[in-house]
Amino acid sequence: MSVRHRNVVISSPSPGVVVGVLYDYFRAPDASTAAAVLDWPGGPIGLDELDVVAGKGIDPEVMMRTLQSLLTGVDYDELPWGEMLAMTPDPDGPAVERLTVELRDALAAAEVGRLPAVAEQWVRTEEFWDRWTAADVLPFLYEVTALARRARQAGELLYCWCCV
Repeated sequence: MSVRHRNVVISSPSPGVVVGVLYDYFRAPDASTAAAVLDWPGGPIGLDELDVVAGKGIDPEVMMRTLQSLLTGVDYDELPWGEMLAMTPDPDGPAVERLTVELRDALAAAEVGRLPAVAEQWVRTEEFWDRWTAADVLPFLYEVTALARRARQAGELLYCWCCV
C-alpha cells in the first residue's frame, strides 16, 4: 500500500498497515529559528524555547488546507501551499514546512464556539479514513487555533515539523 502525499510517496510494509508520520506544529520568530528544529532530536515537542502543538497524524498540506477551506469557505484548490523550509538528506528524516499566513490567520480567526461543528465536518473528509471522530480532533483544534492566535499576536508564522 502506498499513499501519494503531494510529491512524496509514503509506503507501508504490507497491505492494511499504515506507516505513521509525526507532525508537530509550532510558531517561531523567523525561518532560521524554525529550521534549527532539525538539529533537535525528536523535534520541537518538549522544548521550552518553542510553543508547540502535537499534530497526531494531521498533515499540513492536505488536512490542514482542508481545515482552512472549512473555516474560510475558500475552495481548497484556491488556497496557497506552504513551503518546504528545511529537510535532512535522509528521505525518512525530519523536515520543516512553513505554513502560509492565510492558514495562520484562518486558524487565529476561528470562533471557538464554532469548532465542534467544524470538527464534525473535518473528520468526514477522506483523509481521516473514517477512523477519527470529532471528539478525537477537537482538542487539537482548540490547541492549534490558540497557537495561531499567539503567533499572529507576536507577528510570527506557523511551521510544521514532520518525520516518518
